[in-house]
Amino acid sequence: MRVSKDPEIRRQEIIDTARWLFRNKGIRKTSMNDVADTIGVAKGLVYYYFSSKDELVKAVIDDLIKDVHEELKRIMNCNHSFIQTLTAILNFYFNSIHNYLLALTDSPGDSEILHLIRDKLSDVALYYARNLIDIGIKHGIINIQYPEHILKVMIRGVGDLFIDGVTDPKIRARIIEQILGLEEGSLKLT
Repeated sequence: MRVSKDPEIRRQEIIDTARWLFRNKGIRKTSMNDVADTIGVAKGLVYYYFSSKDELVKAVIDDLIKDVHEELKRIMNCNHSFIQTLTAILNFYFNSIHNYLLALTDSPGDSEILHLIRDKLSDVALYYARNLIDIGIKHGIINIQYPEHILKVMIRGVGDLFIDGVTDPKIRARIIEQILGLEEGSLKLT
């Protein structure tokens, strides 16, 4: 028996299924047929919503970024201290890289996807970090010039180091402390 669903519900079901498959099998090893089979629908239905696997991959990435955006907004609204909020944002950012970026890309041939995810994660992190850095400057906690540029170097640079294998949280914390002029040991990254 054919089950009809609201188009938005069906579309989200496809994205959620692809997201799960990408995370468990990798993007390269997941086919549109795998998505359809997992849901229990015809492959043509998946293609009705997403004309190609690339389009589905981008939809999954956008869905991930939406979740990241919501979590960072929640962190910013917790009314913690500057250091606590910065630590929470950075820990979430690095955990997101680990959980999404590295899990979704399963081979060197995925570098375009890797960069797309990294750039989107960085853009969201920059948005929230920019607001936080403005608070830190206003309250005299940090004193940096060109905060916009410093943040890009910090978030993208330290993110790239993480992707390159520099995963020791003590190293990441110390680099960020130095960039922002914070006292050593201020950040407790996990």
